[in-house]
Amino acid sequence: MPIISKYSTDQIEKLVNQLLDTLHNQQATTELSLMCLGNAVSHVINTSVPATQREAVASSFNQALSDAVSQRRN
Repeated sequence: MPIISKYSTDQIEKLVNQLLDTLHNQQATTELSLMCLGNAVSHVINTSVPATQREAVASSFNQALSDAVSQRRN
């Protein structure tokens, strides 16, 4: 069953493109890009998710990231 998002594809693509443009404009290496994005994810979780749910949210995010990378290889 497909996952239905409450966000439009256009909304998501616009924001992702802005993030990637910023990294590109700063000539960030892959390593620096991943560090910055990881720090941003940690910040969002730590400031926007109740402490009791942070580990579960981080675990779900980790699984979604792993699934996305695995799908790209297939």
